[in-house]
Parts: sequence; C-alpha cells; structure tokens
Amino acid sequence: MVVIQAKGVSKSYGVNTVIAEVSFRINAGEKIGLVGRNGAGKTTLLRLLAGLEPPDSGEIIISEGVRMGVVEQDPVFDSNAPLIEWVYTGLQELLDLERAIAVLSREMSVPEVADSPARLKKVMRDFAALTEEFERRDGYSVDSRVAGVLAGLGFSPEDRARPVGSFSGGERTRAALARALLARPEVLLLDEPTNHLDIPARVWLEDFLADYDGTVIVISHDRQFLDCVASRILEIEDHKLVEFAGNYSRYVEEKRRRLAQQETAYELQQREIARLEDVLRRYTALSARNNKFARRAEDIRKKLARVERIEKPNLNRKSMGFLLPTAGHSGDKVLQAKDLSMRFGDTVLFQNANMVVRRGEHVGIVGRNGAGKSTLLHIITGRKEPSEGSVRLGAGVVVGYYDQQHADLAPDRTVLEEILGSTGMNPQEARNLLGRFLFRGDDVFKRVRDLSGGERSRVELARIMASGCNLLVMDEPTNHLDIESIEVLEDALSAYEGTLLVVSHDRYFLERVADRIIEVENGRIVDYPGGYAYYVEKKLVGETGGKGASAPASEEGGTRAIPSGRRPGKAPRPARAGAGEGPGLEEGGYPGTDVLEKEIIELEAVIKQLNAELADLEIYLYPDRMAEKARCLAEAERRLDECYRRWEALTGETV
Repeated sequence: MVVIQAKGVSKSYGVNTVIAEVSFRINAGEKIGLVGRNGAGKTTLLRLLAGLEPPDSGEIIISEGVRMGVVEQDPVFDSNAPLIEWVYTGLQELLDLERAIAVLSREMSVPEVADSPARLKKVMRDFAALTEEFERRDGYSVDSRVAGVLAGLGFSPEDRARPVGSFSGGERTRAALARALLARPEVLLLDEPTNHLDIPARVWLEDFLADYDGTVIVISHDRQFLDCVASRILEIEDHKLVEFAGNYSRYVEEKRRRLAQQETAYELQQREIARLEDVLRRYTALSARNNKFARRAEDIRKKLARVERIEKPNLNRKSMGFLLPTAGHSGDKVLQAKDLSMRFGDTVLFQNANMVVRRGEHVGIVGRNGAGKSTLLHIITGRKEPSEGSVRLGAGVVVGYYDQQHADLAPDRTVLEEILGSTGMNPQEARNLLGRFLFRGDDVFKRVRDLSGGERSRVELARIMASGCNLLVMDEPTNHLDIESIEVLEDALSAYEGTLLVVSHDRYFLERVADRIIEVENGRIVDYPGGYAYYVEKKLVGETGGKGASAPASEEGGTRAIPSGRRPGKAPRPARAGAGEGPGLEEGGYPGTDVLEKEIIELEAVIKQLNAELADLEIYLYPDRMAEKARCLAEAERRLDECYRRWEALTGETV
C-alpha cells in the first residue's frame, strides 16, 4: 500500500531552488533514510511531507486515514507541564478511547439501559468495538510503554516530574521524540533524531524503529544508525532525488558503481558526438560540390539533435580542505590527572580518577549523557576547577579546544572577523583559510549569530586548524556536520600527528579515529586500551566478571568444542520442550535414538544461532539482553550434553 506519493514537487526560497520536479512513492512499513549535503533540501522535503510547508508546484498525496508524526531538529513548544504529563498528551486519541470505554461500562449498569434489551445491545456492541480498538492499539500496556520509551531515551525517573519548559534544547528534542514514538502514527518523520542521544539511547532507538510497524522517514548523519534502520535510501543532490535500495553501506557501494558507469557512458557518448560532429563538418564542406553530401550532412545533424545527452558526473565536488599541522613536539607525557574528583552539590560525576595520556595517542571519551564527559574536558583545558585532585599538562603542550556549544565564537562578529581575531592572520590569509571550509565570496561577512549549526562547526574547525595545537580536545565535533564533512574530518584526525581527546557518540567516527577509549560511567573513569570495537567487546568482561560470551569451560579448564550433528541440520528454531514426549519413547519414558538425534540437531541449530547473536558487539551495550542470551545458551548446551549422554547409553557409542 502506498502511503505517500510525491508528483513533480518543487520548492524554492527566493531565487534559490531547493528541490525541482521530485517524484517518488513510499509504501507502508518502509524504513527510509534521507541523505544529502547540508543545505541540499532534506529538512525542506521532510517539512513538505509533514504539511508544514506547501510546495511551489507539484503535489504530495497522503493516503486517507494516515496519521503523521514529525520530530524536527529543534522542536519549539511552550509548556510547563511535567514531562510525564506532556508525553501523555501525544496519546490523546488513546486516552479518549479509554474514557469512552469507561463511560459505556458505566452505562451498562444503569437501570434504564440494563432493563432495555435494545439499548443494552447497542451499548454492548459499542463497548466491544471500542475495546477491540483499544486492544489493537496496545492500550492496556500504555503505562509500561511510556516508562520504557522514556528510559530508552535516557530520561531518569526524576526527569518525569520536571517541567518540559525547563529542559535544554537536547532534552526537548528527546522529549518530542518520546511523544512521537508513543503516539505510533502510521508515518514517522524524524529530522536528525540521534543528535542529542548517547550511544545506548541510539542503539535503543535503532531497535525500536527496526521493529516499528509503521513507515519511517529519517534524516541522519549517523552512518551506523542508517545501516541498522534504513532499508532504502533517498538522496537529494543538485535539487534532484535519487533512490537506492538497501541500507547506507549498500547505498555507498551502489552510488560508487553508478557514478563509474555514468562516467564511462558519458565518455563513450562524448567520443561518438565528437566523431559525428567531425563527419558533419566534412560533409558540410563537401556538400557545395556534391548534393549527396548535403543530404548526408542533414541526416547527421538530425541524429545529433536527437541524442539524449548523458550528464557529466560530478566526481570532484567541493568539500572541506582539512589538514591539521602541529605546533611541534610536546613531552612524552602530555597530561596527567591525579586523584581527580568532580561534584555538583550531592551529584558526584567522578572521583579519585587517575589518567595519563601520552604523545600521539588518540583517545575517544564515551559515556551516557550527563555522566561528566564535557566537564572532564573543561577541567583538562582549565575552564573548570576540579573538586579535588589535579590535572597537569606536559612540557611544550599547546591546546586547541573544540566546544560543541561554540561558546568561543563571538555572535556579533562576522566569520572573517572571528578568524582574524583568533588567529592573527592577515585578511587574505584568513579568506584563503575560510575558502577551504566552504566560506566563499560574501559568506565571510555573515554574522556568527546568523549561521546554521553546520556553518558554526566549520568556523570552529577553521579556527582550530590555524592554531597549530599539538593537543586537540574536541567535544562532539561531528554534530551538525553532514556525512561528507564528517569523513573529511575523520581523514584529518586519523592523519593528525598530535594528541587527540575527543568526546563523541558517533560509533563509525570513534572506530576510525580512536586507538584508546576512556569511559565516564557511574562516578568512575575506566580505561580501555583499544579502539571502539575493542571497548564494546571488553565491556562485557567488565560487567559479567569475564563470563557470558565465552564458551562454557570444561573440567580441564579449556573451552569445550560443541560436537557436530551426525545428520544434516535444520534451520534454527527454539528447541522443543518435553523432548521425551510422543513417539519414539524407550521403556521407562526416555526418548529413543531417533527422537534424541532430532533433538540434538535442533539444539545445535539453536546454539549456533545464539553464538552468532552473542558475536554481535552491539549486544554488549545491553547487559540484560546479553545475560538472557548467555543464559539460554548455557541451558541449550546443558540439554545437548544430556541428549548426548542418553544417546551414548542407548547406542554404546561415544561421541
């Protein structure tokens, strides 16, 4: 079923065309990732689909009865209601349905209704219909769903009583996301929903959307999020929309293949056009002496006019030019934190933390929102004093700091004035630098306060590039950057010879740039001497005492190899309960060899499936889920051992 159809949709702002003649269809249940450069028109298209803006031409058709839910990047709402009450306002239809059921329930006990068979029949019929609809919408589980969504998006029980009007911008975005998810509209439109989510919340949202029955259209620069959620990618580029089947990784591969094909086709067509034009010139020259050549020249001219020209692929789009020079070598020990503690009132962010960072290390800092990651960076850069302990920088250390709030940028300065004031460059040098960060022409005279989030990020990066620092401290540098700019930043940081400390929730980014992970968690600072994948893997060891993902230990202390089945296995499915029931029982009620062999094959399939699920590193971010999988694995292996023992007893053979 088609839920959204766009036909020839165009939208401009003044003389700037954003999208032109865009057409597509979206089916019920599809998960769509909307990608493109900053400013390409992704948010504009989402607003058009939501009915928040009208198209200049063309039409957008929404199927009858389809409810739309939209979460914008910076939602604006004016309410002082507690979070829990405000979230429930998104469930108004369900709450109205519940009240209507209660009214009908009371009516059935009213004597005037109870004593009138006709009236009672009608009330009971209405009651049954509304109850069925209430059950279809999972009305009886609404309270647990609200609690689960709020917890999944990182809200604590204390947050539920806070007025939403007191929330920060990031908290408001998460609150709006919670209300939209709980309303369960047929179509969800999400604009950068992961911007203010920590890693556990991002993974929770991935799982929620992957299981969501409705249609999802999401703008995101989080590549792993798009890989997990999207089954189709729509890319906006040069005012046009191009469709790709599959997730983000498939899109990247397919786009590369299409561009290569287009380049080859373009070059072949250009050669053929050049050949025909050369023949046309010759025939035109000969036509004065022989009318036969005039007719041939006219045929070739018509043929050239009919050629459908292949557009030259743009393989060299302008992107940021980012190279990070260093201010010379620092000492080997770049920074040392000793007995570091930080408190705000009764809240302890971390205490008695000790840490050494050496020259050239690239350290990723992770942790839940509010754990104290940004505060740690502020202490390291001298912007805050710790409650206890000290941080000492090594000899020759020059610090460069990237603030996710861009607090170091002066709102009233122009972009050019900001660079001149912070770098000491002359105007031409500053303009050359800004040009590498896509500020060209009159762009350099924009006021900082008028810039978008992505533009402010680019100014901040330009300022840091000119600083020549050898200790680069960055707080969420990928926020507001498009994917292409993030990849440029990744390349620059990977090649950076200085020392890097970076807070990020972008898992692709962390895996590319960090060779060590420090986690701020539950008042502790925990060191993982490896990249992000290593951190995810080792986190299981820290939370389960080294157990859970490994195979069961044998009596000799090694790991037991699980024997293969003697017959071809089947597709994994849950092992049967009560294997000894039914045909094939031996005397005494024990299963015979046929039943046992079938049980062995099924259990081995289950064990294979569980091992594959536990091999997925993301599951280690969810200890409860991981522990349940590990428990099921242990139980399946116990039952398999029992089956083998019984089989050996019956056959006299040893496995």
